[in-house]
Amino acid sequence: MKPIILLILFVLGVSHLYAQSSSVPIEVKRNLGVVFQQNGRNLTPRQLLSLTEKNDEAYREMKVARSNYSAASVFGFAGGFMVGWPIGAAIGGGDPNWAMAGIGAGLIAIAIPFNSAYSKHAQKAVAIYNEGLKQGNKDQIDFELGLTCSGIGLRITF
Repeated sequence: MKPIILLILFVLGVSHLYAQSSSVPIEVKRNLGVVFQQNGRNLTPRQLLSLTEKNDEAYREMKVARSNYSAASVFGFAGGFMVGWPIGAAIGGGDPNWAMAGIGAGLIAIAIPFNSAYSKHAQKAVAIYNEGLKQGNKDQIDFELGLTCSGIGLRITF
């Protein structure tokens, strides 16, 4: 009984590994901001960085994008806090410190170019990554081992 359970866990594990290493392109969606998606799921900058590891040029570009994202996050969070605190104090009936709100607005203004640089570099990294997929998929054969309705199956994709 135990070997059957181990075999089932192995097959499920192998099929899961193949699902993670698929060569599905990353989509760029533009609404109010830029959103990166793969298989209909939104991707974080960390996930984008790990996806682009296989392509050196895209990975370097994404590292630059991620550093810009980190800087934008720090300045944006600090600025948002410094603007939000006086507004909360004013709503709550306290004495708001409007100088702090002004400094916070300045920090938010500093975060905008970093966010723009993140978007530019991340889009370039995604374009490089997707172009690498198109070039790398020529004459590639994929093997997938998994469960089917009639048992264990092997799927070969040309």
